[in-house]
Amino acid sequence: MSSGDTRDVPRGHAAQSLAKCIEFSESAQSALGSQRWNSAGLDAVHSGIAAADTVLIALVGVRSVSKDHGAVVGLLDSRVPAFAATQRRQLTGLLKMKNQVAYEQRPLTETEARQLVDHATRLAKWAAGVVAAQP
Repeated sequence: MSSGDTRDVPRGHAAQSLAKCIEFSESAQSALGSQRWNSAGLDAVHSGIAAADTVLIALVGVRSVSKDHGAVVGLLDSRVPAFAATQRRQLTGLLKMKNQVAYEQRPLTETEARQLVDHATRLAKWAAGVVAAQP
């Protein structure tokens, strides 16, 4: 059942969502290696959003379509018992930097980029584990 802020997605599509998540994560890692901090940060944010979508698709059969990317945190909190404090901290850390990295004039620092990529990498691993555990 769809609501205004979610869209029904067949659970079998979780693997496609995970592939997108991993692609963004790998791109973020590559950007770090090339010292492209802004690219690394933005790819990390997109990877984290895709990880959240992947878990929701795999476990609930929905994904967020809200214009507010932070709404996905509430969906995960309310519908995914496996969404632990660690994943919540990592995802909110990525989301709070989205506007900074995408729209603000100040470039990301190396430290910020590395932290974002670390969060994204961990969320991608979590999402992969959720998908692998599904029948």
